[in-house]
Amino acid sequence: MIIWDDGHESLYLYEDLRRSCPCASCSELKKKGVRSTVSFKKTIPLEDKSTSIKPLDIENIGRYAIRFKWNDRHDTGIYTFDFLRRLCSCEECKSGI
Repeated sequence: MIIWDDGHESLYLYEDLRRSCPCASCSELKKKGVRSTVSFKKTIPLEDKSTSIKPLDIENIGRYAIRFKWNDRHDTGIYTFDFLRRLCSCEECKSGI
């Protein structure tokens, strides 16, 4: 969960964060419509829902982002706070209020 400066609270599922990985490799695969990542050992498909995906570590990147080290050995995505706020799927954010 992230509590933003304006008081808004965003709750994210790990599998949704992993599937939304903004790294170059995952972004390119999404553009091509490929459903799984390439050349990552033991990587789960991007479209699968899994209760087993979880971060092994979460690292602050300056004051603007975080990076997850996932248990599928993927760790190149940098999730900016702007990106994370746009990913919020609560009713308020979905409705554009």
